[in-house]
Amino acid sequence: MKKKTLATKISAALMSAILVMSMTACGGDDGSQGSSGNGSQASDSQASDDGGAASGESSAEAEGASSAEGGEEASGEASGEGENESGGVVVLHEPKDLGGRTIKIGLWWDEYWDSNYQTLDDVTAAGGSYSNSETMQMKLDKIRDIESRWNCKIEWVNLGWDGIMESINTSITAGTPDCDIYLTDPQFGIPAVLNGYAQKISSFAPADSDILNDNVVLTPFSVLGSDDYLMCTSDNYIIPSGAAFMAYNVDMLDSLNLEAPEKLAERGEWTWEKFAEYALACTRDTDGDGNMDTYGYGTVWTDTVSAFLASNNAAIANSATEGLSDRKTIEVFNFLDRLYNVDGSARPYDNDDWDYQLNAIFQGQVAFSMVKPYQLIDQTPKIDFTLNVCPLPVGTSGDGSQTPVMLVNSYFIPIGVEDAESVYLVFEEMQNWFDGDTYYRDDPEWFESAFASLEQVDVAYQEGAKTNDDLWNSIDSNGAVGDVWYGVFVNKDMTVSQAIESKKQVMQDTLDAATALIK
Repeated sequence: MKKKTLATKISAALMSAILVMSMTACGGDDGSQGSSGNGSQASDSQASDDGGAASGESSAEAEGASSAEGGEEASGEASGEGENESGGVVVLHEPKDLGGRTIKIGLWWDEYWDSNYQTLDDVTAAGGSYSNSETMQMKLDKIRDIESRWNCKIEWVNLGWDGIMESINTSITAGTPDCDIYLTDPQFGIPAVLNGYAQKISSFAPADSDILNDNVVLTPFSVLGSDDYLMCTSDNYIIPSGAAFMAYNVDMLDSLNLEAPEKLAERGEWTWEKFAEYALACTRDTDGDGNMDTYGYGTVWTDTVSAFLASNNAAIANSATEGLSDRKTIEVFNFLDRLYNVDGSARPYDNDDWDYQLNAIFQGQVAFSMVKPYQLIDQTPKIDFTLNVCPLPVGTSGDGSQTPVMLVNSYFIPIGVEDAESVYLVFEEMQNWFDGDTYYRDDPEWFESAFASLEQVDVAYQEGAKTNDDLWNSIDSNGAVGDVWYGVFVNKDMTVSQAIESKKQVMQDTLDAATALIK
């Protein structure tokens, strides 16, 4: 029986808007956490932070192997279609006899729906778990069907966090990739593309494939304007589990008689100026010892930069031209300079401990912070005050239409994989375990559990539909933005203009190298 959740109470107009906006791009820090509740032990987003993503640092090499296009020809012709109860069209491609080939999908945790598992008992016996027996069984049944139709096996291969990066960087360059498909975190997936390790989607996906048409199952992930290399499951942008939200301490604002930011936003009054006013009001020495005990704002620097760029419709790396020296970006850093260095209303960035910065809001030490749903779910039960989410304050050049890029896990087929077309078609059928009926896939229960009320869920869906495509934190291999941040806000030995002027060409050189590889 189909379950009802808070999502069923959200207006049709809102959900329609979310669906339209979500299909514009598929791409996003460490991703979201937790299971979406639709069957498997861990969702793509759950494992995104599990192995080293907490640092928030990412790197991409400027040079690498040239991209190869290949794969034997598969039929790719649709062999049948039918309409399911939700109105989706199911297309089954003409299968090719793969001679018992095992298609391996590399990742960094254990998955339990492949050729090694026949029943739910097999899953639990192997130490696996699932949150929904119906959908888990659907996944197992889909594997059986694919095995029969294509004469193949499917295997998830747990390479570990360090192991998957090593595999990508060594086996692909050697011409003998360990896996036919890799699931990647943005930290190493985007660099893999920029290094020329991924085959082009257009080289293996048939004209009638889902990824080139309706994106019910798979959606391209855009990297610097190119959506021809990475692909993610489309549910990532229907349920914005990987989005970043501005959160605030409700009790702290109430104690100061400050109106809820989302109410101000409804009237168009939630601006940078109002945010600065709120942040200063919340910066207080509560015990009279001469030291500030609470600050208006604080979190890890990468989330701060991404959030305020989005609030001002600014971007550093969403095209072939660097945006570090753009007027709107300069406005962002000048505003942050006001918060950190002039007003002193942002928590000093004098402690490089990532968790210390990331969890300040859950420790009652800051009024505002950027958070992800997994943080709210993990930390909220431990606190004795209320946290709400709200829109970003609108910047000088902003219009309230953007939030930071949603960095999610994505897949690619590496160069050197033979018959990439058949590999893709098997993978598309596998990921369409729900046979086009997205109700079974898009269970919002986990996501919605992060928020305190139905009204808060509405805010989260609205803001989650605004994600932009600025990938600076996954592309800035030379650390230009980090150098600006540390120069202005940590070492405090440079002005904003000096820091940006010194690093704008470094950022452009990085983008030049990256775009040359994906053309």
